[in-house]
Amino acid sequence: MKNGLGIIIALEGGVMEARFESALPRIHSIVGTKKTGALFEVIERKNDTTIRAIALSGHEGVERGEKVLHVSSSFSVQLGDAMLGRMFDVFGNPIDGKPFKGSLHSIYGSSQSKRMESQKRHTEIVETGIKIFDLLTPLRTGSKIGFFGGAGVGKTVLVAELIHNIALKKLGYSVFAGIGERIREGNDLYYTLDKLGVLGNAALYFGEMDKPPGVRARVGLSAVTACEFLREKNQDVFLFIDNIFRYAMAGMEIGAMLGKVPSELGYQATLDRDLALLEERITADGHKAITSIQAVYVPADDLTDPAVVAIFSHLDASLVLSRAVAEKGIYPAVDVLRSRSLGLDVDMVGKRHFDIASRVKEMFQKYEELSHIIAILGIEELSRDDRIVASRTERLQRFLTQPLFVSEHFNNRKGVYVPLEKTLEGCERILNGEYDTADLRELFMIGALDEVKKNS
Repeated sequence: MKNGLGIIIALEGGVMEARFESALPRIHSIVGTKKTGALFEVIERKNDTTIRAIALSGHEGVERGEKVLHVSSSFSVQLGDAMLGRMFDVFGNPIDGKPFKGSLHSIYGSSQSKRMESQKRHTEIVETGIKIFDLLTPLRTGSKIGFFGGAGVGKTVLVAELIHNIALKKLGYSVFAGIGERIREGNDLYYTLDKLGVLGNAALYFGEMDKPPGVRARVGLSAVTACEFLREKNQDVFLFIDNIFRYAMAGMEIGAMLGKVPSELGYQATLDRDLALLEERITADGHKAITSIQAVYVPADDLTDPAVVAIFSHLDASLVLSRAVAEKGIYPAVDVLRSRSLGLDVDMVGKRHFDIASRVKEMFQKYEELSHIIAILGIEELSRDDRIVASRTERLQRFLTQPLFVSEHFNNRKGVYVPLEKTLEGCERILNGEYDTADLRELFMIGALDEVKKNS
């Protein structure tokens, strides 16, 4: 064997073992088969002559005894100034049929010590135009928020809506990482953003569910590397991840393929470390920041799943989407009492915002306590004060629904952007009883409260 040339000695379940006589490839370098062109990432050195690598492409036809070439000393993604408005794979190769030429950047970034030295904490609140989001889980620049929920409760729709609203208000560039999701969803997102006229403000990276776990475990790192590239252009960047749970699942698959001893429920023992590898890259640097919005699939709607719990620990805010709320036709289907944000602090949002949000949560809490009585005996059996609580909570719940731009073609309702001030004003007036006699239907799926005629 020549220098840098190896021979495959084993291949099982997407894990390849290759023997090198000299110049053993470094960890995270890329090797490829000479005959079929299949690509692998070096994960570990088994001994002084043998490496183990995971597949980054289809490896059909790869055989033992086949020669392996040392392709690259690091796993790199291709980035450039013309990346906005485009779709890419994990290597930064375009998948939209258009040419692209850029420079290579390692997806593992610089050393952690350098990143820590340059980090800066921001306190500015980002207005998203989504009422319940801005009210209960204000998003601080440079922070991370998760949309938690099971299948079909609206996580992807909210992600697409935020990409639209951020572009609408020119708050910064958007980078989307599609991890382990359906190919159809990526296609729909691309054409939805194009139709809304905001595609040119975003770069999309995909590692769909049909890709090997090595791709799904790395496409998020490619996307965050793209964010760092754009941030260096002195721009605020928003990183959207759909779905961060699939990132954890890909790590679990890799651990199983490598024969590692799993931890609870089969997750890899390195789950926390794998999540930190991605999450700790989402930071502020100097005057500009990477702000992240992440969809989190909750298996069987179980928020105590080990991967979900591990993801929680990295987030500054969590918006929990409820199947029970969605079944009532309330969208966004937010569970008010289980959603929280570190940004909902009187020093960050101001006393008025904090007080209104606290009163809204208090009202929903009281309504939750009354719900069983209402279900069994009816609202008429409540005391006068409790009837007022129930009435105002139902009006708040309807008012905090909202027609979205990305769902216009589904419900024929024109999307609206609601400024935070209008959200606060509307909630305050409902809490104060000004709309106690308003029909619930008049408050459902509207923007500002100005659209409703107050009854006397």
